[in-house]
Amino acid sequence: MNYLQLGQKVRSSGINGSRKDGKRGKMEISIQLYSVHTETEKDFKGAVEKVADIGFQGVEFAGYGGLSAEEMAAFLKEKNLYSVGAHVGVQRFEEGFLEELGYHKAIGSKYIICPYASTETLEEVKELAEVLNNAARLAEGSGIKVGYHNHAQEFKIINGKYALDLLAELTREDVILELDVFWAAYAGVEPVDYIKKSGKKIELIHMKQINETKENVDMPEGCLDMKTIQEAAEYASYFVLEHEEYDKPIWESIQNDYEFLKKL
Repeated sequence: MNYLQLGQKVRSSGINGSRKDGKRGKMEISIQLYSVHTETEKDFKGAVEKVADIGFQGVEFAGYGGLSAEEMAAFLKEKNLYSVGAHVGVQRFEEGFLEELGYHKAIGSKYIICPYASTETLEEVKELAEVLNNAARLAEGSGIKVGYHNHAQEFKIINGKYALDLLAELTREDVILELDVFWAAYAGVEPVDYIKKSGKKIELIHMKQINETKENVDMPEGCLDMKTIQEAAEYASYFVLEHEEYDKPIWESIQNDYEFLKKL
């Protein structure tokens, strides 16, 4: 059933790091910096400083503002932020991955995520799995995991299965999924059910809110029950806010999102 039908409330996820004993520690809220890309493009350091001032503790990169690894590590330390990781284009996974890996080892990242690739056919899914598996082999021993971030397209049915499920089956155990709950919902998939079904494969959650007309909105204004998602994602290491569409000033929406998630 498509739970985005008018008047229905949907279950969704929240924001705490998991621990090996299964208990959640103190809530820490991270942000995918693409959420404020119009601001980082104007003043990278100023925008990241604003993120820290709001209260975010972790960042997921979508570009580095021209900073070297050494400069970035020092900047993060100065602002009391940590790096969850980054979104890196599939071409970079194929050529230049070792350079990315070195950068993220230097700044203490935990994940390097491919944010998009074509998965229209089984052959394309197999090709993507090979790219991710090769990168994971290169990352062995680094303390950094490789993963994939979904949009709606990965919930296309291929040979009776979601393309995302096929990708999960074809990749190594240490290649993880970053589930974007907005795009799962957009595709008509219940995020909580998918999280539970996927188990340990999902280590990152993109916390992005959706309303009944499939628009990205501020956390308090949408259908997804982020608390229930949080509780379902027992194997998630990080929950990362992402916000792409705005009907009010960007920083007002980001502040709204932070205050909402902080209460989970």
